[in-house]
Amino acid sequence: MSSKPNVRSILQSSLGHQNRPANPEQWWHAICKVTPNLCMSGGISNNNATARKQLGEWESAGVTHYIAVHEECNRGHFVATNSTIEYIYLGVDDDGGKRDPKWFDEVTSTALKIMEDPNAVLMITCWMGVNRGPSATYAVLLALGWEPLRALHEIRTVRPIACTIYSVDAIKWWVKRTGGDSLKVREACADVEQWHRENPLDMNYLIRAIGSRTGA
Repeated sequence: MSSKPNVRSILQSSLGHQNRPANPEQWWHAICKVTPNLCMSGGISNNNATARKQLGEWESAGVTHYIAVHEECNRGHFVATNSTIEYIYLGVDDDGGKRDPKWFDEVTSTALKIMEDPNAVLMITCWMGVNRGPSATYAVLLALGWEPLRALHEIRTVRPIACTIYSVDAIKWWVKRTGGDSLKVREACADVEQWHRENPLDMNYLIRAIGSRTGA
């Protein structure tokens, strides 16, 4: 009798190893739906004409709420003036350091409250949509009951430029938040770290490519 296939092996084989996705800048402002009511993208542009176009596209996609997690830019007044989308600013720095568990608490509690409304569609972004936004989205999926590797897989599938480097911090936060002991924390972190080794992205390549367009 054959054994049940390993979850990680399924996800690894289905994703492949595109560590340098073609034309990553085209994904910067793309609307990436993880679920029917949860989306990711890059942040609202500093160019007002481009930003209005983004907001129009978001409204056409049904977006009702926007959690911005990039510390460097708060465009709440612009969003309120130019759209019907409710803006929530929960910015943090993308310094590559450890994420405070309180940030994950704040993001997830805000997101879950919004998503109690079945008609709500939530957009989560950082500036480039590479690390902070996908990591915040990952935490939301964990809070919604998603299996950790399945959540990583889905985020990367719908947004191929999602490095999600704070996902280890997120899974550590979630296991502790749900009562897991130190062994469960270590095991969960090891699984997430292994997933990233098996599904690598060249973050420097992505940031250079998108960074060349950041004035757009």
